[in-house]
Amino acid sequence: MTDFMSFLAGMIRIITPLILLILWHKKTDARLLPAPAALFICFPVFIIAGALRLGFDHSDFLAFYIQQGIIYGIFEEGVKFLSFRYLLKSYDNRKDAVTYGIGHSAFESIGGGMACLNLIGTGKAAPEIFIVNVWYAVEGAIFVIGLTILVFYGVYSNKSIVMMPAAMFLHALGNAAHGIFIKPVSFVINFILLAGISYSAFRCWKAMQNPYEDEL
Repeated sequence: MTDFMSFLAGMIRIITPLILLILWHKKTDARLLPAPAALFICFPVFIIAGALRLGFDHSDFLAFYIQQGIIYGIFEEGVKFLSFRYLLKSYDNRKDAVTYGIGHSAFESIGGGMACLNLIGTGKAAPEIFIVNVWYAVEGAIFVIGLTILVFYGVYSNKSIVMMPAAMFLHALGNAAHGIFIKPVSFVINFILLAGISYSAFRCWKAMQNPYEDEL
């Protein structure tokens, strides 16, 4: 039964970004290129950040997870800024921020899904693996999309000097909380953090509203 739950958990993590992208495109007719662009960009970002993480001191788990959160916050949100500012300059509609966020979240979600599938037959999967990964799939997508909207808003409104540090800090905080605290506590912390990011992203989304955007 645990192997079956691992399979379901893995598939949920893998297909969630694709389902989100299909639904988002169908509902809004948003352009699709930012999603695969984000997925492709994530490869070198995570490789470099992962290589830097290898040099961190693992003996002090608190310092390790704080450093990990900071490095991933800087790299992931920094690359989003560079992408919107220079690589995807013509993708300047607020819908493109969500599409990019879905593509970015796909990298982490697919990785998590593969990790679940690799547990099949090992007997190491926790009984709650399915429920936990459903939460991670939802939380991860909202977390990444929300932060992406904040970064995009910074570029859109020339307020990156404020929005970039904010996005990096929130990313670092969420990343570190997963490692530092036990699951019930980390769930509560990240739920509160997720609510704050979602509200902020909603405010930025409304601020970027263009009455003519459906004609673009």
